Formats: sequence, C-alpha cells, structure tokens
Amino acid sequence: MHSDSPRQAHALLHKAIPLMRKMDIAPTPYNYGIWYEYVRQSSPKLNHLVDLTIGRLGSLPSFISKELFHQFIVSEEARYNNEHKDKLEELVNTVSSETHTMSASLAELQSVMDKSRKVLNRADRQKHLDKVVRYLDHSTKKAMADAEQFSSALNQVNAEVLQLKAQLDEMKNNADLDPLTQLLNQKGLERQLFTLIPSSEDDLSLLMLDIDHLKEINNQYGRRAGTALICHIGRILTSKKLDNTTLARLDGGTFAIILNEATLDTAIEYAEMLRNHLNQQRFKSRAGQGIIEQIKVSFGVATVIGQESPNNLIARASGYLDNAKRQGRNRTASR
Repeated sequence: MHSDSPRQAHALLHKAIPLMRKMDIAPTPYNYGIWYEYVRQSSPKLNHLVDLTIGRLGSLPSFISKELFHQFIVSEEARYNNEHKDKLEELVNTVSSETHTMSASLAELQSVMDKSRKVLNRADRQKHLDKVVRYLDHSTKKAMADAEQFSSALNQVNAEVLQLKAQLDEMKNNADLDPLTQLLNQKGLERQLFTLIPSSEDDLSLLMLDIDHLKEINNQYGRRAGTALICHIGRILTSKKLDNTTLARLDGGTFAIILNEATLDTAIEYAEMLRNHLNQQRFKSRAGQGIIEQIKVSFGVATVIGQESPNNLIARASGYLDNAKRQGRNRTASR
C-alpha cells in the first residue's frame, strides 16, 4: 500500500470501480486492493498477471485476487506478522466499506439528476421548478456529506498506513534482527557471541539447524510454502526456548541457537529434543492440506574451546552440520 493523498486515492478508486463493474468483479476487500494497484500502475508485473488472467479466463477469480494481494501488495514481513496483517486487512475493509457508500451515493445523485432533467423538460409552472430545486438541493447535500465522510475515512486510512509503514521500516532497519522471523540475524548472532564467549568456561555451545530438503520443498510447493515453513519453525524454536538460549535465523532455512552454561552433552540432548519434536510436526498449507508429513532437520553442535573466536565457533558448528547432512540428514552431529 502507498501513501497516496486523499485526492489521489479518491481519483484512483473512481478509476478502479468502473473497471470492476465492467469485468463483473466482486466487491471484496482483496479485489479493491488489486484494482486500486492496477489503475495506479505501480507494479507492471501485477498488471501483466491481471491482464493475462483476464485474457485466459475472462475475469479475475476471487481466489486469484487473494493470492495476488498477498504477493504484490502485502510486504513479506507483514505477510507473516499476524498483527500487521490483521491491521492491513482492517484498513482494506474500511476503504471497501466507505467506497460502497460513496459509490451508492453517486449513483443515487445521478438518478436524481436524470429525473430532474425529465421534469424540467416538461415543467410549465413555477411550482414544478421549485420542487426540482428542492429535490436537487437535498440530494446534493446528501452526496456532499457522503463525500466528506469518504474523504475523512481515506485520511484516517492514509495516516494508519503511514504509521504501519514506519513500523515495518523500523523492523527492516534493525541491523541485528531478521525481518522475517524477528530472531537475531547473522550480525546479531556474532555480536551476542562476542559478548558471551569471554566470560564462558567451556560451557557455551552453538547449535546450527538446517531444514532438510528445503530446496525441493520450494520447487514442489512454491517459495511461499518454504517461507511459511521457515516462520513456523522459528515459532516452534521460540516456544521451546530455554532461559539461557539465544535464537537466530541466518540464511534460507538455517537457524542458530546459542546455549549458554551448557556442556556439549547437554547441548546435544537439547538438539535431539528439538529434532524429535519437529519430526512429530505435520506442516499444513494455508488451505489446510498437509504438504509435509514430517518436518526433518539436521543439527551441528559445537562447544566453545578456550577463547575461541565467534567466527571459528560458527565455522565448526557449520562444519558439523554439513557432516550431519552427509551422514543422511535428520540427525545431530557434534564432530
């Protein structure tokens, strides 16, 4: 969504609504969002897909509109942050409701104008003219009141969209956080290790976790399924987080867990507990269809040796993770 002025938004909606009527598009929040962006022409790829779909199907089905809405209008972060997603859809619903009211008011005013013209064409007495004037005055005032309410609603939506955008920008600009999962990123992980290692006494362990066959999952079910799986695992790790652990998501389907004040045996036991728990999970798509019967992950576990550097500890844990992959995946390796 964009920070258009109320006048710009009003003009774009008045372009979008006739197109929706012409194509017999259902007046749903998702459709309003798609056609608003379509007439705005800010995403050539979105417009191309809309044109292509209409060319093939003769219309734009609601389920395709919903997919396009989440793909092109809602940012990746907002898509998997329930609070932001709910707020965005609330704003779309607000614009949809107010647009319905404004559209009906304009249609009513047009009907009044048409009837008034007919009366004026055959009016032959002053009382006829007075009646038409009163009729027009009442209808015009009502339309103006609806227009003011519509403009007020757009101003409110615009302000809330700007606030939401600022929140998302703040999330993106946080140098230590992964915007998708809100866990630490690589930089945040390294910073935490630099802080913890000097005071550790061979009791700090690093667990590296990687989703098995994530590339195949992306190829078979689409990147959105893979991204959703990453977020799902991030939430599970958070729910199983111990008091002395720090979570991070590095790249792709790779996560890191710092386990402070824990021996190597304790770290391996914790990794196995997480792996077994994930193995028992059946990941479902948004449509409710099971696409992965068992979530499989591999672990590499390393415990700090002396004043080992963070980069060296990460490299060792990553190497052990590679060993777990080579040994057949869905297992834990500590050497």
